[in-house]
Amino acid sequence: MDRDEQKGAGANRTAPTSPQVVVMFDHFKPPFDAASTVKRLLGTVPSKYLTGLGAVVITNSRALSRERRNSATKARRRKVRIANAAGLYHPPVSGNPAWIEIFVDNALRGWEKSLWLRIPLIRESKLSDVLFHEIGHHIGLTVHPEYREKEDVADVWKVRLQRSYHRQRFGWIRRFALLFQPLSGKFLDRQREKLQLEMLKKGQISRAEYQELTAKKRTLRKPLREAGPDDSAD
Repeated sequence: MDRDEQKGAGANRTAPTSPQVVVMFDHFKPPFDAASTVKRLLGTVPSKYLTGLGAVVITNSRALSRERRNSATKARRRKVRIANAAGLYHPPVSGNPAWIEIFVDNALRGWEKSLWLRIPLIRESKLSDVLFHEIGHHIGLTVHPEYREKEDVADVWKVRLQRSYHRQRFGWIRRFALLFQPLSGKFLDRQREKLQLEMLKKGQISRAEYQELTAKKRTLRKPLREAGPDDSAD
Protein backbone atom coordinates (compact mmCIF):
# COMPACT_ATOMS: atom_id res chain seq x y z
CA MET A 1 0.00 0.00 0.00
CA ASP A 2 1.74 3.21 -1.12
CA ARG A 3 1.42 6.69 0.40
CA ASP A 4 -1.31 7.78 -2.01
CA GLU A 5 -3.42 4.76 -1.10
CA GLN A 6 -2.87 5.40 2.60
CA LYS A 7 -4.05 8.99 2.25
CA GLY A 8 -6.93 7.94 0.04
CA ALA A 9 -8.30 5.62 2.68
CA GLY A 10 -9.28 8.61 4.78
CA ALA A 11 -9.67 11.22 2.06
CA ASN A 12 -13.47 11.53 1.93
CA ARG A 13 -14.33 14.93 3.36
CA THR A 14 -17.60 13.72 4.86
CA ALA A 15 -17.52 10.52 6.87
CA PRO A 16 -20.49 8.16 6.30
CA THR A 17 -22.72 7.02 9.16
CA SER A 18 -20.93 3.68 9.10
CA PRO A 19 -17.25 3.63 8.08
CA GLN A 20 -16.30 2.12 4.76
CA VAL A 21 -14.43 -1.19 5.01
CA VAL A 22 -11.48 -1.18 2.61
CA VAL A 23 -9.45 -4.33 1.84
CA MET A 24 -5.78 -3.84 0.86
CA PHE A 25 -3.82 -7.09 1.20
CA ASP A 26 -0.41 -7.68 -0.39
CA HIS A 27 0.43 -11.37 -0.93
CA PHE A 28 -1.65 -12.34 2.06
CA LYS A 29 -4.89 -14.25 2.47
CA PRO A 30 -6.42 -14.41 5.95
CA PRO A 31 -7.75 -17.80 7.14
CA PHE A 32 -11.32 -16.41 7.15
CA ASP A 33 -13.32 -13.57 5.61
CA ALA A 34 -11.85 -10.67 7.55
CA ALA A 35 -13.93 -8.02 5.77
CA SER A 36 -17.24 -9.66 6.66
CA THR A 37 -16.05 -10.13 10.24
CA VAL A 38 -15.13 -6.45 10.59
CA LYS A 39 -18.48 -5.38 9.11
CA ARG A 40 -20.27 -7.67 11.58
CA LEU A 41 -18.32 -6.16 14.48
CA LEU A 42 -19.02 -2.62 13.33
CA GLY A 43 -22.71 -3.48 13.18
CA THR A 44 -22.77 -3.92 16.97
CA VAL A 45 -21.30 -0.48 17.71
CA PRO A 46 -23.79 2.36 18.40
CA SER A 47 -23.68 4.78 15.47
CA LYS A 48 -22.89 7.76 17.71
CA TYR A 49 -19.51 6.21 18.50
CA LEU A 50 -18.68 5.89 14.79
CA THR A 51 -19.48 9.50 13.91
CA GLY A 52 -16.55 11.03 12.07
CA LEU A 53 -14.89 7.68 11.33
CA GLY A 54 -14.52 7.42 7.57
CA ALA A 55 -12.92 4.05 6.92
CA VAL A 56 -11.51 0.86 8.38
CA VAL A 57 -8.66 -0.44 6.23
CA ILE A 58 -8.00 -4.18 6.50
CA THR A 59 -4.46 -4.85 5.40
CA ASN A 60 -1.24 -6.68 6.29
CA SER A 61 2.22 -5.50 7.33
CA ARG A 62 3.79 -6.41 3.99
CA ALA A 63 1.50 -3.88 2.30
CA LEU A 64 3.26 -1.07 4.14
CA SER A 65 5.62 1.16 2.19
CA ARG A 66 9.30 0.86 3.17
CA GLU A 67 9.15 4.27 4.83
CA ARG A 68 6.18 3.35 7.02
CA ARG A 69 7.55 -0.13 7.73
CA ASN A 70 10.67 1.43 9.23
CA SER A 71 8.84 4.15 11.14
CA ALA A 72 7.38 3.92 14.62
CA THR A 73 4.44 5.11 16.69
CA LYS A 74 4.15 5.68 20.43
CA ALA A 75 2.07 3.69 22.91
CA ARG A 76 2.34 4.30 26.66
CA ARG A 77 5.45 6.44 26.04
CA ARG A 78 7.20 3.61 24.25
CA LYS A 79 8.04 3.39 20.58
CA VAL A 80 6.42 0.58 18.59
CA ARG A 81 7.40 -0.21 15.03
CA ILE A 82 4.42 0.19 12.73
CA ALA A 83 5.40 -3.08 11.03
CA ASN A 84 4.69 -4.87 14.33
CA ALA A 85 1.47 -3.07 15.19
CA ALA A 86 -1.88 -4.87 15.10
CA GLY A 87 -3.79 -1.67 14.46
CA LEU A 88 -3.50 2.09 14.14
CA TYR A 89 -5.91 4.96 14.64
CA HIS A 90 -5.50 8.00 12.39
CA PRO A 91 -7.25 11.10 13.83
CA PRO A 92 -9.17 13.52 11.60
CA VAL A 93 -6.91 16.05 9.93
CA SER A 94 -7.40 18.98 7.52
CA GLY A 95 -11.12 18.32 7.25
CA ASN A 96 -10.66 14.63 6.42
CA PRO A 97 -12.38 12.05 8.67
CA ALA A 98 -10.54 9.72 10.98
CA TRP A 99 -9.72 6.19 9.83
CA ILE A 100 -8.39 2.92 11.22
CA GLU A 101 -5.87 0.38 9.95
CA ILE A 102 -5.99 -3.26 11.01
CA PHE A 103 -2.97 -5.43 10.18
CA VAL A 104 -4.63 -8.83 10.14
CA ASP A 105 -1.39 -10.83 9.99
CA ASN A 106 -0.16 -9.16 13.19
CA ALA A 107 -3.55 -9.42 14.88
CA LEU A 108 -3.56 -13.17 14.26
CA ARG A 109 0.13 -13.75 15.02
CA GLY A 110 0.49 -17.25 16.48
CA TRP A 111 -3.05 -18.19 15.47
CA GLU A 112 -2.67 -18.27 11.67
CA LYS A 113 -3.10 -22.06 11.37
CA SER A 114 -5.04 -22.66 14.55
CA LEU A 115 -8.18 -24.76 14.26
CA TRP A 116 -9.70 -22.50 16.93
CA LEU A 117 -10.22 -19.85 14.23
CA ARG A 118 -12.99 -22.03 12.81
CA ILE A 119 -15.07 -20.99 15.81
CA PRO A 120 -16.81 -17.64 15.13
CA LEU A 121 -16.46 -16.47 18.74
CA ILE A 122 -12.67 -16.97 18.65
CA ARG A 123 -11.90 -15.44 15.27
CA GLU A 124 -14.22 -12.49 15.78
CA SER A 125 -12.76 -11.86 19.22
CA LYS A 126 -9.20 -11.75 17.80
CA LEU A 127 -10.16 -8.94 15.43
CA SER A 128 -12.45 -7.23 17.92
CA ASP A 129 -9.48 -6.85 20.30
CA VAL A 130 -7.86 -4.62 17.69
CA LEU A 131 -10.87 -2.94 16.08
CA PHE A 132 -12.61 -2.00 19.32
CA HIS A 133 -9.38 -0.69 20.85
CA GLU A 134 -8.86 1.62 17.87
CA ILE A 135 -12.51 2.70 17.97
CA GLY A 136 -11.87 3.39 21.64
CA HIS A 137 -9.19 5.88 20.59
CA HIS A 138 -11.75 7.53 18.32
CA ILE A 139 -14.35 7.73 21.10
CA GLY A 140 -11.80 9.11 23.56
CA LEU A 141 -10.69 11.77 21.11
CA THR A 142 -13.92 12.88 19.44
CA VAL A 143 -17.03 11.57 21.23
CA HIS A 144 -16.18 11.47 24.95
CA PRO A 145 -12.86 13.34 25.33
CA GLU A 146 -10.85 12.29 28.37
CA TYR A 147 -7.61 13.76 29.65
CA ARG A 148 -5.70 10.73 30.85
CA GLU A 149 -3.50 8.04 29.29
CA LYS A 150 -5.06 7.50 25.85
CA GLU A 151 -4.23 3.78 25.80
CA ASP A 152 -6.15 3.32 29.05
CA VAL A 153 -9.14 5.15 27.58
CA ALA A 154 -9.02 2.94 24.48
CA ASP A 155 -8.76 -0.23 26.58
CA VAL A 156 -11.79 0.71 28.70
CA TRP A 157 -13.91 1.38 25.62
CA LYS A 158 -12.66 -1.85 24.04
CA VAL A 159 -14.05 -3.81 27.00
CA ARG A 160 -17.38 -1.98 26.79
CA LEU A 161 -17.70 -2.49 23.05
CA GLN A 162 -16.78 -6.17 23.34
CA ARG A 163 -19.32 -6.60 26.11
CA SER A 164 -22.02 -5.12 23.87
CA TYR A 165 -20.85 -7.25 20.93
CA HIS A 166 -20.99 -10.48 22.95
CA ARG A 167 -24.44 -9.58 24.24
CA GLN A 168 -25.76 -9.01 20.70
CA ARG A 169 -23.89 -11.70 18.80
CA PHE A 170 -23.62 -14.50 21.36
CA GLY A 171 -26.37 -13.69 23.84
CA TRP A 172 -27.52 -17.30 23.68
CA ILE A 173 -24.31 -18.38 25.46
CA ARG A 174 -25.14 -16.16 28.43
CA ARG A 175 -28.74 -17.42 28.52
CA PHE A 176 -27.47 -21.00 28.43
CA ALA A 177 -24.97 -20.26 31.22
CA LEU A 178 -27.72 -18.83 33.40
CA LEU A 179 -29.34 -22.26 33.52
CA PHE A 180 -26.28 -23.61 35.33
CA GLN A 181 -25.52 -20.56 37.42
CA PRO A 182 -27.06 -21.96 40.64
CA LEU A 183 -24.66 -24.93 40.43
CA SER A 184 -21.45 -23.49 39.03
CA GLY A 185 -21.89 -19.72 38.81
CA LYS A 186 -19.62 -18.81 41.75
CA PHE A 187 -16.97 -21.33 40.70
CA LEU A 188 -16.86 -19.97 37.13
CA ASP A 189 -16.73 -16.40 38.42
CA ARG A 190 -13.71 -17.24 40.60
CA GLN A 191 -11.95 -18.96 37.69
CA ARG A 192 -12.60 -16.00 35.41
CA GLU A 193 -11.24 -13.60 38.02
CA LYS A 194 -8.11 -15.74 38.45
CA LEU A 195 -7.58 -15.80 34.67
CA GLN A 196 -7.98 -12.04 34.38
CA LEU A 197 -5.53 -11.45 37.22
CA GLU A 198 -3.02 -13.79 35.61
CA MET A 199 -3.38 -11.94 32.29
CA LEU A 200 -2.72 -8.67 34.11
CA LYS A 201 0.43 -10.05 35.75
CA LYS A 202 1.72 -11.29 32.38
CA GLY A 203 1.05 -7.95 30.73
CA GLN A 204 -1.56 -9.40 28.38
CA ILE A 205 -4.09 -6.77 29.49
CA SER A 206 -3.60 -3.31 30.97
CA ARG A 207 -4.60 -2.33 34.49
CA ALA A 208 -7.35 -0.12 33.06
CA GLU A 209 -8.71 -3.08 31.11
CA TYR A 210 -8.50 -5.30 34.19
CA GLN A 211 -10.37 -2.77 36.31
CA GLU A 212 -13.10 -2.48 33.70
CA LEU A 213 -13.40 -6.27 33.39
CA THR A 214 -13.70 -6.67 37.16
CA ALA A 215 -16.03 -3.71 37.72
CA LYS A 216 -19.07 -4.10 39.97
CA LYS A 217 -21.87 -6.19 38.48
CA ARG A 218 -24.28 -3.28 38.43
CA THR A 219 -21.81 -1.45 36.17
CA LEU A 220 -21.38 -4.47 33.92
CA ARG A 221 -25.11 -4.72 33.39
CA LYS A 222 -25.46 -1.10 32.32
CA PRO A 223 -26.31 -0.92 28.59
CA LEU A 224 -23.54 0.49 26.41
CA ARG A 225 -25.76 3.33 25.21
CA GLU A 226 -25.96 4.60 28.79
CA ALA A 227 -22.30 4.19 29.62
CA GLY A 228 -20.28 7.35 29.76
CA PRO A 229 -16.60 8.17 30.12
CA ASP A 230 -16.85 8.14 33.92
CA ASP A 231 -18.36 4.66 34.24
CA SER A 232 -15.07 2.79 34.58
CA ALA A 233 -14.15 1.11 37.83
CA ASP A 234 -12.47 3.20 40.52
